[in-house]
Amino acid sequence: MVATVVALPGTLCPPAIFDRLAVELGTAAEIDAVPWLTEPGPRTIAEIAESIARRIGDLHAGGPVLVCGHSTGGAIAMQLALEHPDLVSGVLLVDTGAHMGGHGDVAAILRRVDDDWGEDLRAAVLDRSFADALDPMLRREWLAWASTVQQAAVKAVLASQAALDLRARLPLLTVPTSIVHGARDRARSADDARELARLIPGARLTIVDSGHSPVHETPGDVAVVLNDLHARLSTPATNAAGPQRR
Repeated sequence: MVATVVALPGTLCPPAIFDRLAVELGTAAEIDAVPWLTEPGPRTIAEIAESIARRIGDLHAGGPVLVCGHSTGGAIAMQLALEHPDLVSGVLLVDTGAHMGGHGDVAAILRRVDDDWGEDLRAAVLDRSFADALDPMLRREWLAWASTVQQAAVKAVLASQAALDLRARLPLLTVPTSIVHGARDRARSADDARELARLIPGARLTIVDSGHSPVHETPGDVAVVLNDLHARLSTPATNAAGPQRR
């Protein structure tokens, strides 16, 4: 059966960050990459999660669907799964965390959003999302997309994420969950991913050779994890946590 994957990119990363993953998945999955940062409406993590819930109801017959959340998109995915477990069949969390206590640069980014909003900031956020330099043409395309994002939207969602701490609630997350983390991530440490794996019942962690965005950098590895997650949905007895792989 073809899996429907609602894919949520990180802040200032375009939905196209999932294009390589879609190619790797081929006909095994249909990816709905959501441009949540450019859509109208309030911009807290909780409010965005509610808008994704409505989208699943409107576009995907009420689900349940797989949800893949990258970076800030991971926080949205966890909030969605906690509030609407009936809409979510499984969750893939990519380079994210239960809170932002260990996040290397969110306070500095918030200050720059206030004081120095512009292409230099957007480029800095985009560039630190990859271990190796993006293709120059692709980088230009993605920066052009980022230029359409409203300053207020970025500030609102990052401030909301900075204030969010899901540690007490994650043991209540009952849907099958997999976690992927890039070993060369400059924004999030692998400890963030290990903490998620400890907190979420039955979660499986895979560490890959990438930066902050393995959905683009090592899409083949992510496709393997996503296909495994999809296979687990029909065999709930196998949802016990597996070994960590590096």
